[in-house]
Amino acid sequence: MPKILLLVFFAGIMVSCQKFESFQENDPSYANEGYFVKTSLSKLELNNLRLEQPRAIGKVSDMFVDEKYLYVAEYAKGVHVFKNPNAVKPEAMAFINVPALRKFTVKDGFLICDSGNDLISFKISGLDLLANRLISVDSLSASTINFGLANRKSDLFTFPNYPIERNVYFECPDSVDFVIEWEKKVMDKKLNCYR
Repeated sequence: MPKILLLVFFAGIMVSCQKFESFQENDPSYANEGYFVKTSLSKLELNNLRLEQPRAIGKVSDMFVDEKYLYVAEYAKGVHVFKNPNAVKPEAMAFINVPALRKFTVKDGFLICDSGNDLISFKISGLDLLANRLISVDSLSASTINFGLANRKSDLFTFPNYPIERNVYFECPDSVDFVIEWEKKVMDKKLNCYR
């Protein structure tokens, strides 16, 4: 008999327990602090390497200066190139569109950067000859005109497909898109993925 009472007691406790989330949802003082929503690019967008006209600079992530040029990386967008004969007033020259760019460097006539999971190198010694043309970088032969895609190593890097924060809800990633970053937003609906 005492075993049955003990079993009924524990069963009653287990049935009456609620998840911590439901306490938060029912508590009027609890405010939704937000969910993590992804910013992503398709595989096709990741491969869109282009030399473009100069444009306004957004979120700067890195800079590099050599004897001819000033290079300014715009996070997840590409590299702005400036002629640098006068350090006080550099002249905007071109924008190299490199989607999902995080970091870059310049060495021995090559601009080396990441684009998503790939490592990319451009030969840039002939950049000043092409500054006024809009072209696909993939279509250029780096050996003939001294500018173009020199090498691409696919899937060299790995980045997590989820936010670095723990105990958060986030928008579920898919295998088609590459997640660039996670942004915390207040949303009306609850997202499905949890970490």
